Amino acid sequence: MTKSGKASQLAEAALALDQELRRFEELARQAGRAKLDTERSLKTATDALTRAAGSQDRVQARVGELVAAVAAARQQQEKDAAGLLERARTIAARRAQFAEVLQRMAGLGQMAKEAQKLLQDGADLAEVQARMQQVADDAGELGRAAAEQEMGDVARQADTIRQQILAAKNKVALLAKKG
Repeated sequence: MTKSGKASQLAEAALALDQELRRFEELARQAGRAKLDTERSLKTATDALTRAAGSQDRVQARVGELVAAVAAARQQQEKDAAGLLERARTIAARRAQFAEVLQRMAGLGQMAKEAQKLLQDGADLAEVQARMQQVADDAGELGRAAAEQEMGDVARQADTIRQQILAAKNKVALLAKKG
């Protein structure tokens, strides 16, 4: 059955062949069982043979239809397989793009940790601010790159990191003014 609930061309051809083979089998049985002892029985047997010969022609036609349906199904399957292969390549390429962007995101996280460590170790606040600005700039660049590659979630995450780093940088700037 196809998606629409209708039998496929292949199924219809196979069913038609099966029905014609059953009809042929029955006609052959009738011709074989007919007694040949009267003129009427000879006519009945001859008629059965004639119908069986006609059925044999229809069987051959149905076999041809089935062969054509099998060939069409094979062509469609090959077309579908080629489409799947192309889609698999597209998915693999997209996975590679995501992996690269996520690796850059991990690098941002590492840079942010380093800036935090500098702050905890009492480093020069100007140096900490410069490092934080670099992280924010890199996050902005990563967000733009992710948006260009239609990676909405990653773009939003990068923007969130950028905003958080800039907010923290502003707090460090306030500390620097007080100190």
